Amino acid sequence: MTRRPIVIIEAPTNLGLMPPAPGQEPGTRHAPDVLRELGLHDQLNVREVVRVEPGPYSKDEGRSINIRNVEAIAEHALRLSDAIETAIMAGGLPLVLGGDCSLLIGSMLCMRRLGEPALLFIDGHSDFFLPEQSSTGGAAGMDLALATGWGPPELTDLEARRPYVPAGHVAALGNRDFNRRREADIPDIADAGFYYRSLVDMRHEGIERATGKAVAAITSNSRRCWIHLDVDAIDSALMPAVDSPQADGFSWTEIEKLLRAAQPYDAAGMQVTIYDPERDPGHTAGKALVDLLVSVLG
Repeated sequence: MTRRPIVIIEAPTNLGLMPPAPGQEPGTRHAPDVLRELGLHDQLNVREVVRVEPGPYSKDEGRSINIRNVEAIAEHALRLSDAIETAIMAGGLPLVLGGDCSLLIGSMLCMRRLGEPALLFIDGHSDFFLPEQSSTGGAAGMDLALATGWGPPELTDLEARRPYVPAGHVAALGNRDFNRRREADIPDIADAGFYYRSLVDMRHEGIERATGKAVAAITSNSRRCWIHLDVDAIDSALMPAVDSPQADGFSWTEIEKLLRAAQPYDAAGMQVTIYDPERDPGHTAGKALVDLLVSVLG
């Protein structure tokens, strides 16, 4: 792997989540600061640290579209896209530290600006839903749909670039949430044209082999790949600090094997989302996350 210097882009957004309790903001906004305090920045080959602050959070109960903070998410996506583009054009490896999964809009907008992209989407949930199917109104639970052109143009068609990445260029790995949603005019993720492997499928095939085949499938014709890691892909016994915990996810060993097989230094960049320090007393899960990223990227 060519070891490009890392550009950490701190994106402490919580705009894509519902309030965890009345009068309380989601705690993902604290993730970049806590990861820095836990030593992540000091242990990586970091050339530069850039911060892209979101606009003010609102629970947005009067929304006309069932997505909270649409305008603020769109505005933040444009600025995040600019920051990622600057890092890539300067020869760096952007590592975006979220923040919630609505960051995928800005990341893939940037990738679309630069050519024909691919996306390695690692998540414990499919995140492939329309607003009318959401019980939370959170863009963080619809990010894969939005990035692939499903949903309102306010988020799917920034700069008239819809879709930011077509389904055929996406590998969706690790889903273990098969709860049914209300019916809507959108296919099931397994039938939507993605290279799709559930967590069960990956374990059956072998984590490294499944990942290698997925990356090869979506990066043909020299497409550059963006890696999205939602830490709720990890077992909730190990990573409880997420908004939608689920048991029986990846172990730390499995997720490290996956990321190594994904070859992040050969990717255009990577983002890490949904870690919520307020749900992590003593920051035990945060320390393990730092160890993972240092092991893979250090």
